[in-house]
Amino acid sequence: MMWLIAEWRRLYRQRSAQIGLLLFGGLLCLYAVLSGARAEDWRSKLQALGDADRAVVIEAHTMASHHRPASPEQAAGAAFHFAKSSAPHAMLAPSGGLALGSSALDVLPPAVRVTVESRHTSSRHDATLANPLLQRYGGFDLATAIALLTPLAMIALCAGIAQGAREAGTWRLTVAHGSGQGRWIAAAIVVRAAAVWMVGAVASSFAFVLDSGATLGAYTAWLVFLVVFVAWWAVACAMLNRLPGSEATAIFAGLGLWAVTTFGVPAMLGARLDQQIPIASRLATVVQIRNVQQDAEAQMPTLVEDWYRAHPAWTPTVPTSHKWPVTFLPRYIDQEARLGPIMAAFHETRAARYVQAERWAWLSPALSALYVADRLAGTDAPRYARFAAAVDAHETAWRAFFVPRVMSYRGVSSEEYGRLPAFTWDGESSEGAWRLIWPLLGFAALGSLLLAGWRGNRWKGWRTR
Repeated sequence: MMWLIAEWRRLYRQRSAQIGLLLFGGLLCLYAVLSGARAEDWRSKLQALGDADRAVVIEAHTMASHHRPASPEQAAGAAFHFAKSSAPHAMLAPSGGLALGSSALDVLPPAVRVTVESRHTSSRHDATLANPLLQRYGGFDLATAIALLTPLAMIALCAGIAQGAREAGTWRLTVAHGSGQGRWIAAAIVVRAAAVWMVGAVASSFAFVLDSGATLGAYTAWLVFLVVFVAWWAVACAMLNRLPGSEATAIFAGLGLWAVTTFGVPAMLGARLDQQIPIASRLATVVQIRNVQQDAEAQMPTLVEDWYRAHPAWTPTVPTSHKWPVTFLPRYIDQEARLGPIMAAFHETRAARYVQAERWAWLSPALSALYVADRLAGTDAPRYARFAAAVDAHETAWRAFFVPRVMSYRGVSSEEYGRLPAFTWDGESSEGAWRLIWPLLGFAALGSLLLAGWRGNRWKGWRTR
């Protein structure tokens, strides 16, 4: 205990350490405020969308009750317009740790509006055709800042303590009153690691406080992971203090370890996944979409006849010359039937790559931090893949409700607006909870190996230095 108290006092009087911790804390708090505010903004947007959707349905119900279409064509057109662009959004409910990483929602939207058209080809809904697997996943959130900056803070404070004391000529004087050099190094690293953890915990608290949807469970799980994350780097820095040479040697070795674990290991995992679970080519996908579009447009008359032949109960009672939108709906149905599986494969592939990489993420503390943050935020790829599948199922039900009423020129009555298909999806899953054990077990295994190597030598080689 006396060693810990002495090191607290030493750290408190060290000017460079104070400046480093203040800079580290300032950066983390800045990203915490931005991440927390962004998470709260997303929750407000989703709430506003839900309120607007309910207002649109009520307005459509009122209009249908007081204004009856003058002709079957107008009834079909009114039903088509509502089904095309007025469906309530299917919502991906974020989890309690959204403040850790909300920028993923900028890439894969949490609110999807289903339609009777094709969501994958109509430029009215998305100006570009993009493969989400090839886009950058997320941005620089609080979890990213912690994953990148925390190791640097640990290396700056903890690496080269012993080498620096030897260079300054204070090594023997510092450990003269102790029973061994290892105890002093351990006390110095524990104190500095505690200071780094407290900075990260305070910054995380700011982010969670700003997010009204944050939960105590997510906050606690993140702090526990942060303890293991800092402890792993503390053990690594203890090993760096055993290196021969100067203080600069230990610091550069620590930076090399940080670069390898933060960038090298994820790159190797990505290369391995490219071989095992390859990503579909964006160019090939675009060509396939264009071919499906052209083929469906060329077969529009045939598709209309085939639809009526397959649904005789919805054949118009009065023969008429079919016009838009009746002539277009079978084309959209054909396009969606052929393009839906292609687009669903994107999310399935992304989820498979995520799960496979997560099994080996414990080799990279930074990568593990991002995966834990994704799970706690509810933006991980497997959860989004389940959400996308639920949206596709909901769109199938939406299309099955409106298409017959448009094709038959009957439209939608005011009573039927009260029976619209509703999006239902249980977004909660226990999968994310037990998967948090993977990085903890991996960190514990690696940390134990490093600690065993450190204790095995007992710092004997330094007594004569």
